[in-house]
Amino acid sequence: MKNFFDKLLKLDRRILFLLVVFVIVFPIFKPLKLPGIKITDAVKGVYNTIESLPENSVILVSFDFDPASKPELYPMAVAVLRHAFKKNLKVIGMTLWATGPGIADEIITMTAREYKKEYGKDYLYFGYQVGGYAVITGMGTDIYKIFSKDAKKGSPLETFPVMQGIKSLKNFAYVIDFGAGDPGIDTWIAYGADKFGFKLGAGCTAVNEAPTRPYLQTKQLTGLIPAMKGASEYEILIKAPDKASAGMDAIGLGHFLILFLVILANVVLIVQKYLLT
Repeated sequence: MKNFFDKLLKLDRRILFLLVVFVIVFPIFKPLKLPGIKITDAVKGVYNTIESLPENSVILVSFDFDPASKPELYPMAVAVLRHAFKKNLKVIGMTLWATGPGIADEIITMTAREYKKEYGKDYLYFGYQVGGYAVITGMGTDIYKIFSKDAKKGSPLETFPVMQGIKSLKNFAYVIDFGAGDPGIDTWIAYGADKFGFKLGAGCTAVNEAPTRPYLQTKQLTGLIPAMKGASEYEILIKAPDKASAGMDAIGLGHFLILFLVILANVVLIVQKYLLT
């Protein structure tokens, strides 16, 4: 028995590393749908606002993040667009980040195809425009002075049916920003929602959650989806578990494994010290 406990304490750390890798990678390829995720009011705020919009309402989504923030913001953006298209809302996408156009185009095109939406009629992609706060201020007055053509076909915006009745930010039923930094959520609040009075929701990375949450208390945001946990909550709300839910499974199992190993090591030490001496 003493030899068994000695071997446990001297277990090759590479075996432990492989065990950690396994419990993290396995749920990503085969989600386990583990229970325990509590739906927060912040995430419900975005969901309830979209849920309350009548069919054919037009929403604007700004994908203000880059590949480095993709693991946190991509899943929530996909979940929100799936919800919007399922509700038969019309979606217009854009980005204020030079590193964001590819990701934004990928998300909006992929989700639109899932629901067999028609480009120009059900959704549109403005693309990227340099300027940050100046872009938002300009769109608040006249969108056509900022984006004269779409990013996919290069056609004048007024030729697309989805743009009917859309002249400025005030005409959108809802605006959502998935922001990883600057320009991002702060910019949309200060130069957009506060100035022009439209409804604004947001999604952010974990590191930006704390400084962004006060905007919920001041009602400058209708809701906030924070990082992967928030994205998994939204997936649960729309009954479509995907990458965020799998990621939370991986994180949860990884934490349980580490906790188990810490407890096991302490139990072995106690047994050796008090029972095997």
